[in-house]
Amino acid sequence: MSELVGSFGILEEDGKILLASEMRRLAADAPPVLCHDLPGGGVEEGEALVETLVREFREETGLEVEVEDLAFMIERFGFRSSDPGRRSRFFFFRVRRVGGTLAPRDREILSAGWFPIDEARRLMTQWYHREWWTWIEGGRSARYFLTIRDPEARDAQRRERSGP
Repeated sequence: MSELVGSFGILEEDGKILLASEMRRLAADAPPVLCHDLPGGGVEEGEALVETLVREFREETGLEVEVEDLAFMIERFGFRSSDPGRRSRFFFFRVRRVGGTLAPRDREILSAGWFPIDEARRLMTQWYHREWWTWIEGGRSARYFLTIRDPEARDAQRRERSGP
């Protein structure tokens, strides 16, 4: 079983949320699309979740952050994969700025900027943003753990079980 672990930061200041944008393929055969997301990314071998978050935040935004608290965690099976056993775990942390200047260092990041929540809602429209919006609409205080089996992976798993 392959596994993907990611760590993402939620930085809100003056009623705005910090987002980073990049071109991303949402499926292997799909053309790249512009995606706005919370800064963060994949955990590298031997790296702790908090270390990943601080590194990714610095690369994607130029800002230095400190983790305040775990907001929520999502476990997904089949995320962006036809393999129903591919597990992904995504940890979302509240962070606070401790330094730096807003200037992305990662060449894949097109921009990083502050957005009022209504504007962020118009920009963060990918299907995998649903859980983020559930947390926002729940008042930003509920901590939760959620397991999701993505439809494509569930369908592949059913076909595998039923045989030819």
